[in-house]
Amino acid sequence: MTKKRLFLALAVLSLPVMVHWLVLDQLDSLNPPQKTLLAKAGDDCAGIADNAVANMSAVVEFQKLEIKGRKMNVVRRCMKDKGFIENPSWQAYAAPLAHANAIKQNISEDEAIENLRREHMMIFNEIPQQPIYWRHQS
Repeated sequence: MTKKRLFLALAVLSLPVMVHWLVLDQLDSLNPPQKTLLAKAGDDCAGIADNAVANMSAVVEFQKLEIKGRKMNVVRRCMKDKGFIENPSWQAYAAPLAHANAIKQNISEDEAIENLRREHMMIFNEIPQQPIYWRHQS
């Protein structure tokens, strides 16, 4: 008789856990977190940039670089139109990284900073211990 009571008590106590998991967690997944203004603008601009180079095809390496450059130029101009500029804190953060990358990769510092810029300008969410590339004009 005690095994039946123990089983019944366990079943009754686990019922709220199951209800929480089935109902409340599922409701949370229906309401995704709201995007920030930067994330919305970034998504819009990335889509516009993709469309801007969609009909271009690259045969040689130079053409691949040209397409990538055009795409990044569209992102820069679109983000500027939406009120975002390059964050001065990011510039200060990236300068020593670019210097180290220039030495490692045997390239100019200008090329190294541009490579970092192209990589980081497509990040539209905060990253711990790193300033975000974009900031809203005040």
